[in-house]
Amino acid sequence: MPKLALLGVALAALTSPHVVARIETGSSPGGATVAYGAVWVANDGSGTLARIDPKTNRVTRRLQLKPGLFSVTHGFGALWTVNYKTGTLARVDPRSGRVRSVRVGGVPFDVAAAFGRVWVTAWEAGKLVEVEPRSLRVVRRIAIGARPTGLHVAGGGIWIGFGRSATEIARLNPASGKIERVEVGVRAPSWFVSGASGLWIQAADNVLVHVENGKTVDRLTFGRTLAQGALAPDGTLWIPDKEQSLVYRVDPKTARVLGSFPSPCARTARCG
Repeated sequence: MPKLALLGVALAALTSPHVVARIETGSSPGGATVAYGAVWVANDGSGTLARIDPKTNRVTRRLQLKPGLFSVTHGFGALWTVNYKTGTLARVDPRSGRVRSVRVGGVPFDVAAAFGRVWVTAWEAGKLVEVEPRSLRVVRRIAIGARPTGLHVAGGGIWIGFGRSATEIARLNPASGKIERVEVGVRAPSWFVSGASGLWIQAADNVLVHVENGKTVDRLTFGRTLAQGALAPDGTLWIPDKEQSLVYRVDPKTARVLGSFPSPCARTARCG
């Protein structure tokens, strides 16, 4: 093989995604957020919030809450996590570890902090719950539609996904309370790709939908059971497949699947 070709293979090996660390966070890890100098992971089974030092890839603290933790985010100087078993939203001080909770009910699904409020989707109640972050007072319960799921903040509004048979997403204007709905043409448009420019939504079991200006412009079908993805440092979208224990890479500029690589679960068989 020519030297230039060998060099190309070596560079590809160095730059291709690969697992560099495997971190035991707790039983049944769910949502994660990066804030306050650490990575925080909510663990459903153990009911803990794990703090990971990104420099050492070690868990430096585990805050004990209650089993049922699902989504987690940050904002207003705190961590926010929802518990679908207790029907609560918890405010966690990242320094002291102090926890304060408020009951939001309706089987909370996702949480976002924006526009001076904390927002929670209540799956069973079909509501978007608005909470004042200091007092933890529930300000509004907005009827948003059946089975609301993922939340995404973009373009001056809050975007809401939906599960089951829904084929629309919704946008809430937080100031006026006006709700606009966008048809995506695929059932269960549930999770928005975190950090992505524009709206990329995981729908059905194996569809990724791209929406711009209220219209579906791209629809990619791949994998088997896709979960919430995120924008990677290289500008691609990384979409995990829970069933196959793979992570797919999608180029948002060309709307093409570039390939996939094994998740840590594929090698350990210890993901729940």
